[in-house]
Amino acid sequence: MVAPSAPRNRWLLPARALCFVVLALVVGITLFDVPFEWVDNVTVCSGATCSSNQLGPADVAQLQQAGISLPFFFGYQIALVTIFVLVFSIVASLIFWRRPNDLFAIFTAITLACAGFAFTVGGPPSPAIVTYYPVLLFPIQLLNVTGYFTFYLFFYLFPDGHFVPRWVRWLVPLAIIQRLLSTFRPDWLGNTSWLVYPALLGAILALIYRYRRVSNTIQRQQTKWVVFGSFVGLTGAACLIAYFAVAVPNSGQGGVGLLIGTTGWQLLILLIPLSIGMAILRSHLWDIDILIRRTLIYAVLTALLALVYLGVVVALQAVFTALTGQQRSELVTVTSTLVIATLFLPLRSRIQSVIDRRLYRRKYDAARTLAQFGAALRDELNLDDLSAHLLTAVDETMQPETVALWLVKPSFGGHGVPSLALGWWMQLDQAKTETEGPYRGPQPVS
Repeated sequence: MVAPSAPRNRWLLPARALCFVVLALVVGITLFDVPFEWVDNVTVCSGATCSSNQLGPADVAQLQQAGISLPFFFGYQIALVTIFVLVFSIVASLIFWRRPNDLFAIFTAITLACAGFAFTVGGPPSPAIVTYYPVLLFPIQLLNVTGYFTFYLFFYLFPDGHFVPRWVRWLVPLAIIQRLLSTFRPDWLGNTSWLVYPALLGAILALIYRYRRVSNTIQRQQTKWVVFGSFVGLTGAACLIAYFAVAVPNSGQGGVGLLIGTTGWQLLILLIPLSIGMAILRSHLWDIDILIRRTLIYAVLTALLALVYLGVVVALQAVFTALTGQQRSELVTVTSTLVIATLFLPLRSRIQSVIDRRLYRRKYDAARTLAQFGAALRDELNLDDLSAHLLTAVDETMQPETVALWLVKPSFGGHGVPSLALGWWMQLDQAKTETEGPYRGPQPVS
């Protein structure tokens, strides 16, 4: 009898071969391009207009003033791009190595390898190696196109490799057409970036729908990893780009600004492949709840403290100016800092309580129940009342199907105080069943 998965397995061998070829091309072209990038890009723009990655005379002077030499600057830029692509490829290789029999894992490995290449080396303008080896232009363009549209497709298929809901598959061709036109025939329709927006919106809606209606517990944790990593990476990179686009040209910090901005952008984007790797390999899935909780707490705390600090500085400065006539005072800065230091802990506790109550209601109720039981345990002397408190705490925090409490006589004679033993029959959730295997019946705990 043929196994039901046999038709699916027929694609494994060509998928593995394709993944191996893609990884070899990405790593090979990236490393082979390094000396050509060094030769072509260690130049200073002397014309009236310069590209975003070129340095002008003012940038060179600013770098020299900061003690940064031009060879170091260009070498650092090239090394940063190379490391960026290699991190994507390493995560892809790890997924491919750990899950060689999973077609969606292989697709994810191909996506990460091509996306890391397309975001840097393969993106416009073409890498310097094309000038010396024009035959490589087409495979580089092909990797570029594949990297972008598979990256969109990944969010439609994650985490089980199926389109949910099924109609969203018709939005994928928009991203493919846009990438093909912008790469091979940019002169046909002009700016086609608007084609990406429906596909991007569809991917977001598909993730939300799948998370709320279809995903099980494991898949929801995987989705949290990917969404958290992508949101932090893309939002941070967008804020960084916006800041340097506004601040750097006006401050004359072009050389150092480009160095810092490129480093920050690539480090933030690397959160995406790392979070995808954690989700696909199902490594530390439940740690994401702690990360999200702490991120929310400290993000809100930082924003509130900044607003309070600004308000206190403005108010105290106005009062101080009205009383003394001086425009600036160190006393205002010291007082504002003391106010922020005093507010830090109580404000953090308040924010944590609000977030736990709104977003982590079940854990918040469990923690509150345990705290109440601990307080009752310190003051309660009656064994019957203590037993009732214990049963209530277990029922509200662990929510077992049934719970029982019995007394165990002392093992060695005498009239010692009887010890308590507690047992329950848990109704396991899907996450525990999938990660630890089938439940084997009642397990009393003493």
